[in-house]
Amino acid sequence: MEIELTILAANNIIAGDIGGTSDGYVKFETRKTKKMKTKIAPPTLNPVWNQKFNCIIEPNEEIKFEVYDHDLIGKDDNLGEARLIVPGLMTGEYWHDCLSISKRGHLYVSLYCKKGINGSTMHPFSPLADMVIRMEFNRVTHLGRCNGNPQVGKIIIKPPNQKEQISNVFTFNKSTKISETFIIKCKPGDKIEFKVEEPGLLSNTTVDKSSITIPDFKEGEKSEEHLPGKKGSTFDCKIQCIRSVYHNVFPQFIPQDNDFINENEMKFYLYFDKAEKIKAGDIGGTSDAYVKFKTSKSKEKKTYVFAPSVNPDWNQCFRIKGTLGEEIIFHLFDKDTLTSDDHLGDAKWKIDPLFNNQWKKFKLQIDKKGSLSIEVKRVKTLSLTYKRLLGLPVPSTQFQGYPQQQPYPYPQQYQYPPPQGYPQQQPYPPQQGYPQYPPQQPGQYPPQQGYPQQPGQYPPQGYPQQPGQYPPQQGYPQYPPQPYHSQAAGALPKK
Repeated sequence: MEIELTILAANNIIAGDIGGTSDGYVKFETRKTKKMKTKIAPPTLNPVWNQKFNCIIEPNEEIKFEVYDHDLIGKDDNLGEARLIVPGLMTGEYWHDCLSISKRGHLYVSLYCKKGINGSTMHPFSPLADMVIRMEFNRVTHLGRCNGNPQVGKIIIKPPNQKEQISNVFTFNKSTKISETFIIKCKPGDKIEFKVEEPGLLSNTTVDKSSITIPDFKEGEKSEEHLPGKKGSTFDCKIQCIRSVYHNVFPQFIPQDNDFINENEMKFYLYFDKAEKIKAGDIGGTSDAYVKFKTSKSKEKKTYVFAPSVNPDWNQCFRIKGTLGEEIIFHLFDKDTLTSDDHLGDAKWKIDPLFNNQWKKFKLQIDKKGSLSIEVKRVKTLSLTYKRLLGLPVPSTQFQGYPQQQPYPYPQQYQYPPPQGYPQQQPYPPQQGYPQYPPQQPGQYPPQQGYPQQPGQYPPQGYPQQPGQYPPQQGYPQYPPQPYHSQAAGALPKK
């Protein structure tokens, strides 16, 4: 097969130099292609290469990628190796993966097949199949002390039974735009935990932490999340499935939209966006506003107190359990130090069935004055189809309120946007020498560049390698590759 192999980036590699970083590069070869290597990345633990190589690769051939730290004096340090068994690919197919590096870290690679094999490899569902997701963090609110003094931290993300991945250091204070992306291999139902740690002299401090349980996404499916932290912060992120457990699976094994039971009790996210023109509870004509509420299935919760304003902007999310048809009353208050808090009015919302994987917005009237804007979304769980395929017990009645949708086609290639700089942060020197990187200015988002959406294949774990791949779906255009851009010096993509 004629393959364009792109070595995208690595995450959390070993520090080979005294300064705590590595000048990383990767070497590899195939049976019919001479040894090749990437350029040397500037000092970092999360190097980005975005470098393409034209290779001749046989189906089921194993490629060994060796990661090194370049040294000016002496022998280059070996930082570990990663291995990839290349499946048979059809002409025009894309495929990419997150590979574990033997000593520490992960390597992100992508394949585009210029000339592939003939034939089709559609197959039944495999309970051992993995999935790969792209998780992009773009903002965090109410994280840390929030007293006007910036803090620095890093995101540490830990999928089950895997090595952790770690972002570059970034600066945060109150509401902060961040740009940190991870490629994660997991299985449906895995609980992915992550936290923000602040470096200390003797030990690191956990600022806040959160988690998300990954459903059985269909290939190319996207999800925007507001993930609540244990200490009240909210992490805004985008998730996209770039390799599904349903890839190349016969259509009858693929779940349709809204494939869940309409149970009386429902878990959902409740996101408080903002309130507008609320009653002023203080002499200065403003209010230190917060919202308090509860459901029949959850304890009382409240937002943080917003700074004096009649237009508070919380951007805070909660994971809630409630009963369909139940009415939630949102009580707004003005926080007072010496006296009891002033009641600013109430707003009401009834819990209705929520479908698809989209946020639904509501603008609620506050009975005394103003309006409250909220967003709600059902917590996506494993589909009934997936549970049946695994032999798990499922209720006998499927929700019938919405017509069943056709299965997702194999997706167009997802996009890797270019990085954004953090103006307040200087944890690492600016990286030089990336021809793919457009020049960046603090606070600007350069236009996206092409990186392949991936209808390619990954052989299921524990199953023999397939001799070929399913040809690309007709009628769905494929997209040229787009470079991956890392979090170097705290940079990443536009939201």
